[in-house]
Amino acid sequence: MTREFLDVQINALKMGNVRPPIPVWEPCAGDGRIAKAVRAHGVEAIETDITTGNDFFDYDTPMSPILITNPPFSKIREFIDHAFNIGVFSMALVCSERLWACKKGRAQFLKHRPSRFAMMDWREDYLGKGGSPDRALAVAIWEEPCSHICRYEVWSKKPDLYPKFDFSSFERLGG
Repeated sequence: MTREFLDVQINALKMGNVRPPIPVWEPCAGDGRIAKAVRAHGVEAIETDITTGNDFFDYDTPMSPILITNPPFSKIREFIDHAFNIGVFSMALVCSERLWACKKGRAQFLKHRPSRFAMMDWREDYLGKGGSPDRALAVAIWEEPCSHICRYEVWSKKPDLYPKFDFSSFERLGG
């Protein structure tokens, strides 16, 4: 993933129910690109990954109530359910643009409706192969486990066209 894609994803997170020093959990850390981008925004990141013996599905409590990751698309539905079952409250996932475009997707959308679903106006070369990537990506963001409404957005790599978010402005709701 490019730095721009990660910046777009992180800048769009607006989880107003928490504030630092609560860290962000990256449970599919891989080479650490997402965690590095989170840290570049001044937020602590906890990295775990199945390749280091930390299978997300083995956790029965979250490392943090805030999660941001690029999960395996083949297990994304199970991933979403498990995250909320173990106590994740706010989450941002890289996902397929068609995540909700089927009967199972609709049922899960109604159970765990995200606060925001953002499409990209570009195709991300997340594997770094060059050329024209064959997959369009999106980001699903939950500010709570099931939002009353889901806002649809289209993001651009152009800095003036995507949402900006300053993590230092987090404020606790009602507090």
